Amino acid sequence: MAALRYAGLDDTDSEDELPPGWEERTTKDGWVYYANHTEEKTQWEHPKTGKRKRVAGDLPYGWEQETDENGQVFFVDHINKRTTYLDPRLAFTVDDNPTKPTTRQRYDGSTTAMEILQGRDFTGKVVVVTGANSGIGFETAKSFALHGAHVILACRNMARASEAVSRILEEWQQGAATTVYCAAAPELEGLGGMYFNNCCRCMPSPEAQSEETARTLWALSERLIQERLGSQSR
Repeated sequence: MAALRYAGLDDTDSEDELPPGWEERTTKDGWVYYANHTEEKTQWEHPKTGKRKRVAGDLPYGWEQETDENGQVFFVDHINKRTTYLDPRLAFTVDDNPTKPTTRQRYDGSTTAMEILQGRDFTGKVVVVTGANSGIGFETAKSFALHGAHVILACRNMARASEAVSRILEEWQQGAATTVYCAAAPELEGLGGMYFNNCCRCMPSPEAQSEETARTLWALSERLIQERLGSQSR
């Protein structure tokens, strides 16, 4: 990449590729702006496309936004124990166009599996991962498991497979994080009727939105409670 830029050639034909000397940043409230380090100035419009953008959604699971001593926003990845000034939500930006909104997804070498699965709920899904005891396979299995999927680790070595399962289960110590977040987060005060998974708001499954299923479950709950109370009174 550096050699191509030194020769005056772009290494990509993407319209979102920034010219040399430019940097993409975000404000605290999620608006994207661009810093021109050559001329030492900033602007809201993309230097190539002229579009304005904002990030979409909350931070991925395990991420936190902080501000340094100079007032610049940076991001903490608690899962991988690293910090960066690059907003991980830049992979999901929305053009500031109220008449025709379009969502762009951009991934690169620094994107993690957890960021790809941000806001997704795989409850009820079965995922088979080969070579899941190490490397890419392990990270894939862990990411799907932490997003609710039933993951089958297909490994040649049972001992290493068991070790991988133990490492994934260690992540479940954060299993109550969503419950605590929904109960204590000030930005959710007074809100209800929403579904959260891994501290991110998600779309419930079709079964969870079925009125008929809800009525059946309510009737079953009432019957079980009545049976329980009846057996205690005898």
